[in-house]
Amino acid sequence: MKYETTLEQAKKDFNENILPGLEDFIRIDNLSPDFDPEWETNLKAEKAGNHLINWAMKQGVKGMKAELVKEKGRTHLVFIEIDAQGVDKTVLLYGHYDKQPPLGEWEEGLAPTKPVIRNGLLYGRGAADDGYALFAIVESIKLIQSQNGKHGRIVITIESGEESGSPDLVYYLKKLKDRIGDPNLMICMDSGCKDYSAVWLTTSLRGVCAVEVEVECLKESVHSGSGSGIAPDSFTVLRILLDRLDDSKTSKVLAPLSVEIPQYRIEDAQKLAEYEKEKAVTDIVKLSDGVKPLTEDYKEIILNNTWRPTVVVTGMTGFPAAEGAGNVLRAKTKAKLSVRLPPTFNCKESEKVLTEVLSKDPPYNSKVTVKVINSGNGWAAKDMHESLKKSFTASSKFLFGKDYYNCGEGGSIPFIAELGELYPKCEIVVTGILGPGSNAHCLNECLNLDYTTKIIVALAHSIHDFCNN
Repeated sequence: MKYETTLEQAKKDFNENILPGLEDFIRIDNLSPDFDPEWETNLKAEKAGNHLINWAMKQGVKGMKAELVKEKGRTHLVFIEIDAQGVDKTVLLYGHYDKQPPLGEWEEGLAPTKPVIRNGLLYGRGAADDGYALFAIVESIKLIQSQNGKHGRIVITIESGEESGSPDLVYYLKKLKDRIGDPNLMICMDSGCKDYSAVWLTTSLRGVCAVEVEVECLKESVHSGSGSGIAPDSFTVLRILLDRLDDSKTSKVLAPLSVEIPQYRIEDAQKLAEYEKEKAVTDIVKLSDGVKPLTEDYKEIILNNTWRPTVVVTGMTGFPAAEGAGNVLRAKTKAKLSVRLPPTFNCKESEKVLTEVLSKDPPYNSKVTVKVINSGNGWAAKDMHESLKKSFTASSKFLFGKDYYNCGEGGSIPFIAELGELYPKCEIVVTGILGPGSNAHCLNECLNLDYTTKIIVALAHSIHDFCNN
């Protein structure tokens, strides 16, 4: 395959064919089930899924068949199979088409179901997260076939429940196991990029464990003048317990939740730090004036955010609002903690660790209750197949004039770990187009059209190169 030919055809197809299909997809207000209690009866998910299938079947891809898989009480799945063209391999590709709710008032002239193009960006809910995926995947196969390129058997799964935690994805994959087979490569098209000037691959995702810890010291609250100095303050006890988890001066986690970071991921972090520099901080968080990050060593910032555990207090109960608080020694305090886990740390083990550390030998023999809310495993990519390294290097250099970048994500996508367990021998690549300003889940969601076109080219070449090596 020739990159010049692939890019020229991709640009033509995007403007003439993909863009109209994406715009019609934006116009369908199909929300993820968690945000639409009537999703089964209003048929919006079905309408959107059928729209994707109808578009795909009109692309002239040889050997394609498609269906909308659905069962009562379960979310839908767009399932597409494309016959192998000369190669005995199987490639599984993933995306989702359910959408987040509108959230609020969009910028003037924009709306969640009104496709608008401004300055090379397509605005509308679901375009970037993750409606583009089906269009990109089908187009990539079309580009391979247009140059008479060989490829393996292609299986495309586009689910309608990702924004609700993918409740049925693994169920469907297991049910369709005989039709899917044993994939040699799986590509997930639902991740992000640090900027729009290189190919970005997601190499890790952190796990998560959310817990509630409640400290009770009194049967009932008492006037602070009467009780202080006699009874322990429940918040003070909570502070002592939290100090068991992490160092309040450095935020370094003290509980046994860490792992040894692979050397090649440390090298990835160093390479990324040299490229991003202060953007490793400023592109992720907006610090208040004068506030400094935890460290100004950008490599350490990246590793903190991707491979090290962290503890954040996300909510507290038992407190009146400060404006109306009286002189009261409160009976109890409850806090909710979000503990991010290294990609390879087992989330079930974290439940045991957190419960033990927080509840063992409570200060003043206070009544401490620890409740695990939920947990999910992270994911770490293996060292990538050499053919894919060469392919993404060539693609990024042709398209952007620089090498591709590996980067971890601080967040969690638990189903990636589940897919890794389901297909343990499969090469997994996670990538996507959710970059700065794309506003996934937020107001004014938008898709960078030029970058998406180039990622389609990289996707086509990566599939072709893997299948032919």
